[in-house]
Amino acid sequence: MRFPKFIWSGLLLLLAGVTATVADARSSTPQTSLPGDANQLVREAVQNELNGEGKDHTHWRYHLHREDDRGSQDREVIETKEGSLAKTLLINGRPLTPEQRDQDEERMKKLVSDPDERAKRDHRMKQDEEKAHQLLKAIPDAFVFKYDGVEGNQVRLNFTPNAGFTPPTRELAVYHAMKGKMWIDQSARRLSRIEGQLFEKVNFGWGLLGHLEKGGSFRVLQQDVGNGHWSTVQLDVNMQGRAVVFKSLNIKQKETLTDFRRVPDDLSMSQALGILEKAGNTISANTQAAN
Repeated sequence: MRFPKFIWSGLLLLLAGVTATVADARSSTPQTSLPGDANQLVREAVQNELNGEGKDHTHWRYHLHREDDRGSQDREVIETKEGSLAKTLLINGRPLTPEQRDQDEERMKKLVSDPDERAKRDHRMKQDEEKAHQLLKAIPDAFVFKYDGVEGNQVRLNFTPNAGFTPPTRELAVYHAMKGKMWIDQSARRLSRIEGQLFEKVNFGWGLLGHLEKGGSFRVLQQDVGNGHWSTVQLDVNMQGRAVVFKSLNIKQKETLTDFRRVPDDLSMSQALGILEKAGNTISANTQAAN
């Protein structure tokens, strides 16, 4: 699994941007095959996330619906061996105007034909990926996990900050103010869902570099979308705060990924452009229903 759909990347990098049948909730005893220490189960799941990213080199095509404070966009995304390429289908629920369509096509063509543009994007993504790995690896040590029940094939856990955890970076300081619930798929030992909130204000650099307000919340869902390929399918973040130079920070973002289809592993960005150019400019009824 590559960075753009890594379950923690979108969520945790936003937080660091300042710098089936449900069982009774009282049935809190997990299956005997699970570790007695809930943190050990989380440690295994985190390692599986990292291993999955390193081993899964498949490429996929999917629909992305995104909402933020600027409005909404619907895009058709194709992953390739050279990176992802996305075609904008709708802006604020409406088809693109001729001018917007021309601008979008020019953007795609520039990304395909300009190696410098791709190199800059790849550099940014690599830096983000390294930060996301650091954030993910710290989770078993940064929190205390406790079993909270079973929902079908999902083990539910509560998490609260580990008072003995010393954040090695500014980004990891957010963990001291975060609590919530996590779900782990018992069969795959993969992170399938997390919901949490900030129970206190988070300051960066004693507040000089910025802060996140108490009460911010987030929700992430991940699942096997086919052939053992795990992907984030929903992301919902609602955070407020201030960044450097008193810039107001209002992070309200929702993303839904649907209609996954596998594409050839050796697909080039140029070939992806050809596919997107031939594709229509509307979204399917199934995708509309999912959104």
